[in-house]
Amino acid sequence: MAASADRGTGLPFLQGQWRRLSTAECAQRYPAEITFVLATYRGARGPDQGMIWWDAGTYRLADDRTLILSTATDELVEYPVQLTSQRFTFTDPEGCEVTYERTTSPPPSPSGSIPEGGE
Repeated sequence: MAASADRGTGLPFLQGQWRRLSTAECAQRYPAEITFVLATYRGARGPDQGMIWWDAGTYRLADDRTLILSTATDELVEYPVQLTSQRFTFTDPEGCEVTYERTTSPPPSPSGSIPEGGE
């Protein structure tokens, strides 16, 4: 099935650049900006930010609501995720909810689509 293949190879609709909207203290461990390309990602710290938990690594969706991502320690962690064309929100294992907003458009996807909408 083409949609499953797309998810396994790096989620074309998640590809691109995203900016963190969440400002809660617990969200500060996640990058100010993150770029997803194919099956890899790279996080960028903000000006006053220390170590980030999502620095660089691999990612994939296990299903429509579960993001699996390698962290700064190379551990693969599962995150419940809600994804639209312009935002994604995940909840970390400690219960911190973090939202990112798209800053660049994703490449065209040959199959399937992600729901339009905001929050």
